[in-house]
Amino acid sequence: MKRRAAWLLIILAATGALMVAETADRPALTNADRVHDLAEDFACPVCQGQSIAESDAPVARTIRATIVRMVDDGATDAEVRDLLVASFGEDIDYSPSGRGLTGLVWVLPVLVVAAAATGLWLAVQRWQGGSTRGRPGGGRPLVLAGVVVVVILAVVLMTRSTAGRGSSGLTSGDIRLSTRTLLIEAGVAPPAEAIQLYGEVLEIQPSNVEALAYRGWALWRSGQAEQARSDLDAAIDLDPAYPDARVFRASQRFSDDDTVGAAADLVVLDGLDAAPIVGDLVAQSHLRERVAGGLARSGEILAALELLDSGLDATPGSASLLAERGWLLAGTGELQLVELSLVSLDEAVRIEPDNPWALGYRALVNSVLLDRQELALVDAEAFFALSQRPTGLADLLVAEGLGPAG
Repeated sequence: MKRRAAWLLIILAATGALMVAETADRPALTNADRVHDLAEDFACPVCQGQSIAESDAPVARTIRATIVRMVDDGATDAEVRDLLVASFGEDIDYSPSGRGLTGLVWVLPVLVVAAAATGLWLAVQRWQGGSTRGRPGGGRPLVLAGVVVVVILAVVLMTRSTAGRGSSGLTSGDIRLSTRTLLIEAGVAPPAEAIQLYGEVLEIQPSNVEALAYRGWALWRSGQAEQARSDLDAAIDLDPAYPDARVFRASQRFSDDDTVGAAADLVVLDGLDAAPIVGDLVAQSHLRERVAGGLARSGEILAALELLDSGLDATPGSASLLAERGWLLAGTGELQLVELSLVSLDEAVRIEPDNPWALGYRALVNSVLLDRQELALVDAEAFFALSQRPTGLADLLVAEGLGPAG
């Protein structure tokens, strides 16, 4: 009898350990933890298969901000949940409520566990009763083991049910995994294949702003201008704060000779929390300087300077932007502005002594506008000593007699 009791205790202890392992959650230690956990518990109202934590849609950003504010103000998880359900309906809640038919999701697993526990208790009673009457009990341990297995499965069922339809849910998880995989594949695929892959993402998630923006860019590079414009406009309508879409559309607009529209996108970009790679893309393509030059050529010198100043506010110490600013001021031909242009050009050379634009522009200003040939030749010599030089600027220096001797 003692031996059987010991085995029963071992089985119950193992079952309890499995229950704790399946159901125990580490409590959130900070407000940030709570915000993240809550955001994962709610579906994005305008996305398919994405939680609030995962979506970049504007409404998801707004909901995340609301959760942050409420948590910081001391609201409980239940209060946050009640507000969001009241605002967007019960479908937004990955964790079902305990009311109406939805309550069956909670009640049925509990009933299964209760039934299994009752079966376990009855099996133990029969085992003990059979032993006192001297009946053989060879098959009873097997019955007991079967009941224990049922209990364990019931606990797992309850755990899976009460976890709701959150980020670990199979259906939404598979969708998210498939779209992320498609986006990664599209990022390294040739343009034609990338366009197809981005299209597959949009069939699953029509509001995926990343897929829209990058498909638009791939279409643009493939010469499908009209559809590219449509995708880029749709991406920005969906999420005006998505930096990549702003860069892509600014480039597209500049190519369409819409310098005013391109400048507007770049100014908005300056106010966004963009990843460093976005700023690197703009700098390496010299996009802002080219747009500013286009504005100046069309007589919009003030708008061009505002665009450059906006970029300098976002990236202080940019030698290229300072050089372009100085060149545009010099282009006015007014003596005071020409002198002021040298302030920007001198600062650009100080920050980056081998910046080709700063050296070339300063050489031209000193030679053509201020008749300071010696200073101009020094900058020109430094310019042509560089391994990489802008071709157009080099041609201009040569045309003004500032090219290398011989």
